[in-house]
Amino acid sequence: MKTIRSFLLVILLGASLSGCGNASQPAAIPLGESMKGYELYSWQDSGQWKFSLLVGTNREKTLDEIKSADNVLSSVDALQAKLEEIPAGQYITWSARETLSFPPDDIVQQVEQTCKDEGLILSVAS
Repeated sequence: MKTIRSFLLVILLGASLSGCGNASQPAAIPLGESMKGYELYSWQDSGQWKFSLLVGTNREKTLDEIKSADNVLSSVDALQAKLEEIPAGQYITWSARETLSFPPDDIVQQVEQTCKDEGLILSVAS
């Protein structure tokens, strides 16, 4: 009987402690339809163009949020791959402000073509 009680105590203790681990980031959610579309930002860093593609909201994103390591796409190829994950028909608004800017025309044209090929509606807000 004592063995059974000890066994049950160990199981109960293990079950209660299993929820005490460090909180972790939730798994990345695949891009899907967004009621507010998506927001695209770009900037140059050490001679390289960086991008951030965020789900659209009613509020203005902070620069820290835009440039967060979790959101930065380090190349045009990475941006194009991310755009390919978005369902056709979604709106993408590309804007610049403060330390954000638009890349040269050839890169803008590449992004425009990718959006067109994927059925995305790109609006470049100058």
